[in-house]
Amino acid sequence: MTTAATHAAAPRTAARTHLRAVPPVPADFVARAASSGVDVHRVLSLGPLEVDLPSYRVSKDGEPLELSARQVELLAVFLAAPGRVWSRDRLHWLCWGDTTPSRRVDVQLCRLRGRTGMDLFRNVRDRGWALREL
Repeated sequence: MTTAATHAAAPRTAARTHLRAVPPVPADFVARAASSGVDVHRVLSLGPLEVDLPSYRVSKDGEPLELSARQVELLAVFLAAPGRVWSRDRLHWLCWGDTTPSRRVDVQLCRLRGRTGMDLFRNVRDRGWALREL
């Protein structure tokens, strides 16, 4: 059983600020991107958007955007190859490492449209998506 004296004797520690370290870009993602002919190591920009993948920072007109890691990776893939059409399977393989049929890519592209406030992607019927000209 604890007493008031025991609690009083316990040293108080200052509240710690927890800084979250930015995890490195997964090596498997970088390797898959490279095998698809995409260089994601540099700062990528197109129009008002800028993606710095190593720090997982995205900005629009200089203002930071809060995006998930997958959304940053997807956006980096599109900005690295702006004229390319990406199939759902290819994007799924690039960002998740498998081609299991799902709608994850569709959901993340929709969320990117909402978070950026821009209609970023155009659908290429029966092929996939491409980045719109900004």
